[in-house]
Amino acid sequence: MSLIPQPGSDYQLTGITLDAGNARDITLMLTDLHGLLADLCLDPARPQTAALAQAILRDCDSPYTPQALLSALDQVITQLTYAIRDALSPIKPPPPPGARSKENHRPATAPGGAQSEENSGAT
Repeated sequence: MSLIPQPGSDYQLTGITLDAGNARDITLMLTDLHGLLADLCLDPARPQTAALAQAILRDCDSPYTPQALLSALDQVITQLTYAIRDALSPIKPPPPPGARSKENHRPATAPGGAQSEENSGAT
C-alpha cells in the first residue's frame, strides 16, 4: 500500500460520513489533481518540473515522492469510488414516468377470465 503507514494504524479505524454528491465532487477533484500531477511530474519532456515537484515535497517535509503521491491519490480515488458504489447500490431508481411496476400490474387474462376445468361451467 502506498499510503504512508502510521504507528498503530493497522488497529485504528476511522469513519466519515459524506453525502453522495460531496463524495462524487471530492472524487472528481482528486482525479483532476491526479491527472495534473501526473502530467507535470511524469512528463519526460519536462524533467525540470519533476525535479521541482520533488524539491517542493522535500521542503514541505512530505514523506511522499511525486510517484508515491500519485499512487496514494489513486488508492484514495479507488476507495471513494467503491464507497460511493456500495452506498448507492441498494437504492433503486424510480421507474420512468408511465411505466408499470410489477407489484401493481396484473397479467392479462383471456377474454371471459381464466377458467380451469373445475370452474369452467362445462358439464
